[in-house]
Amino acid sequence: MLTVSALELRTRLRDGTAIVIAILVPVTLATLFGLALGGDDPPLRATIGVVDLDGGEFPASVRREVTADKELKGSVTLRDLPGEAEARRALDADEIGAAVVFPAGFSRGVGEGEGGDVTVLTSPRSPLAGVVASAVVDRISAVVDARTLAVRAALLAGVPGDRVKELVERNGAAGPALTLTGDPLAGGKVDLAVYYGSGMAALFAFFVVGASFRSLLTERRLGTLDRMRAGPLASWVPVAGKALVGFALAMVGVCATWLSGTLIFGSSWGDPLAVLAVLTAHVLAAAAITMLVTVRVRTDAQADGVIMVVSFVMAFLGGSLVPLHNLPGVLQSVALLTPNGWTATALAELAAPGTGVTAVAGPIAALLAIALVTGGLAVAGLRKGMLL
Repeated sequence: MLTVSALELRTRLRDGTAIVIAILVPVTLATLFGLALGGDDPPLRATIGVVDLDGGEFPASVRREVTADKELKGSVTLRDLPGEAEARRALDADEIGAAVVFPAGFSRGVGEGEGGDVTVLTSPRSPLAGVVASAVVDRISAVVDARTLAVRAALLAGVPGDRVKELVERNGAAGPALTLTGDPLAGGKVDLAVYYGSGMAALFAFFVVGASFRSLLTERRLGTLDRMRAGPLASWVPVAGKALVGFALAMVGVCATWLSGTLIFGSSWGDPLAVLAVLTAHVLAAAAITMLVTVRVRTDAQADGVIMVVSFVMAFLGGSLVPLHNLPGVLQSVALLTPNGWTATALAELAAPGTGVTAVAGPIAALLAIALVTGGLAVAGLRKGMLL
């Protein structure tokens, strides 16, 4: 297998296709797109549902502060919902981008020093709404913790129960007042240089791995594949050897595009370990899909055409050429059928500060599932004699 891989790599490097397709073209296009269209680009509007089962001062304070915040005016709209079930249905239907649920008795529990939990519901299809809702809940948690600690400290100090509330509020731990510090939208912004850089990396990963699988058809047409099979080789060796080279070159390509974007624009794609995991899963999915295409066509020319069509369709629908939040709602759902869509979703999640691998475990799992299903179909095609 290593001998086959070495031969494939020498061939790709000798004719220049590896360097051009894997590095030069995606890096150049990503740079041009970044220079022309780079900059922060948050989704312009988001709707956050508010489920107030409490009816107390805390939910009312949250509403006042969110509607009065200068950074949120014109971008965030609050929508009242009767219950958590209705909020989940509205979230699934893309009627809202996130929801904050205040449980019954929340304000009373905070006032008595018992604390309380607020639930936030988010959707990967509306990162801005999720960032704002999470910022609000984080601030609520800080205020609730301060109020709870103050009440408990007063009670332990022997303050009569009927005077605790007055004492706590007089000393600055009233609780209901809520201030959103900083720019709540900062975590929801995604630099378009990152969008298009990752988009070009995702697009050309298909071409890079596709070139290796396409060469199997060329080998079959020239008769060299039959000669390899006539030797003491297992039937999977030619496929595995070329797949190894395609995967390695595609990883070099996506990492080179990632590095160039970071160096040229100073933009971060997110936690490095998480980004690497997402890109690796994407390349695996791209390799499986292009292998499936290869076993379904008969000539290398057909493979070139079909791989090109599949790559560009997935790039458009998956947010590699047009940011996902600019697509109509229907196409945003269709995007999740493509590896590009899950990759774009994952990198949008990583734009929020403090996110890591756990935040993108879902998209990574989806990419690996795509790779497993399409790779299994491709292997089944190979075993039926398409190439072997």
